[in-house]
Amino acid sequence: MDPLQTVAAVALGLVLAATCGLRAFLPLGLISGLGASGLLELPEILTWMGEPLALLCFGIATFAEVLGDKIPAVDHAMDVVGTFVRPAAGAVVGGALMAGADPMVACVFGLAGGTAVAGATHLGKSGVRVSSSLTTGGAANPVVSLAEDAVVIAVGTLAALGAVVATQAA
Repeated sequence: MDPLQTVAAVALGLVLAATCGLRAFLPLGLISGLGASGLLELPEILTWMGEPLALLCFGIATFAEVLGDKIPAVDHAMDVVGTFVRPAAGAVVGGALMAGADPMVACVFGLAGGTAVAGATHLGKSGVRVSSSLTTGGAANPVVSLAEDAVVIAVGTLAALGAVVATQAA
């Protein structure tokens, strides 16, 4: 992995890990879809993400997460579980873009960088949701959720496409 590719992989991995702090499974689904299509080279340890079954599972999980986030009681339960799931998803996504790097480097980067960034984003999201719940009685939470969906889709898609361009340029 040349230095420019490494910098691009680190930057894009951190951006996608940040989106995991809002939606755990959508960024994983993006990486899985790109890996399955052959547009993105996945590190050897994460090639399973490009398998059809993984793509199906991430698709179902994304659908359930996006839908459940619009229902207040389900949203709260998902946020509690998300406290653990979102940083873990950030670790996987952070390491997923490190194809060609030493596996230990990819693992450490995913664990250290991806986990921290996804956790910080999740913490910020939780603060916004608490404020929204307190000021609107939860009525604005579905609108906030839609805005989060839009951010994850836009930023995640741009970052994933950036990863494709970076790996194709190699």
